[in-house]
Amino acid sequence: MTETTTSMITLCCNNASIFETKDWITIFSVIAVITVWFVNGYLNRKNEIAKKRLDHRLPTLKSFIKVWYFIQKNSAPFTDPQFLVLVEEERGDFQLYGKSDEIELFEKFIKSCEIQNLQGANEALSELVSLVRKRIRTELDI
Repeated sequence: MTETTTSMITLCCNNASIFETKDWITIFSVIAVITVWFVNGYLNRKNEIAKKRLDHRLPTLKSFIKVWYFIQKNSAPFTDPQFLVLVEEERGDFQLYGKSDEIELFEKFIKSCEIQNLQGANEALSELVSLVRKRIRTELDI
């Protein structure tokens, strides 16, 4: 090494100890504040997304209860034209906002209704009612 390089390294290393404890505290405090700021922003974003999801999911899940009540009140729901309209509306909501298992069960229910398979429709309906009830409770955290 040349004498200039050696003197620069020595100068650099000697100046590295110019930070005092209060300087390090300030540096770490700034790093901590910046980190907490980003984490807080991330968590706030997740919370807002969860609220929006809840705004869409709950009405979808609650609207299925209308179909269930309609089936319970009506002795022959498959033949009633209002039933088909109600199921079509709920099908769209489930396709948009439902989870995959909810969509599968709802489609199974609809297919059973289309071929007028009462036993298959009842099985799918009981599973779907149980699942919707569980999901509403989960979404509301109760």
